[in-house]
Amino acid sequence: MRFARHLSHTFADLLKEEAGASFIEYALVASLVLVVCTLLLLAWHKQN
Repeated sequence: MRFARHLSHTFADLLKEEAGASFIEYALVASLVLVVCTLLLLAWHKQN
């Protein structure tokens, strides 16, 4: 349980910093792009 508490504090500290917030935004955008590309590839593979 200590690890989860430490992780939540680390995440909160990361959000307080502008660089940390930017990193999280880029990570979210990158994951969204990855999901969209995966879905496009699956749809394309299903057509062929």
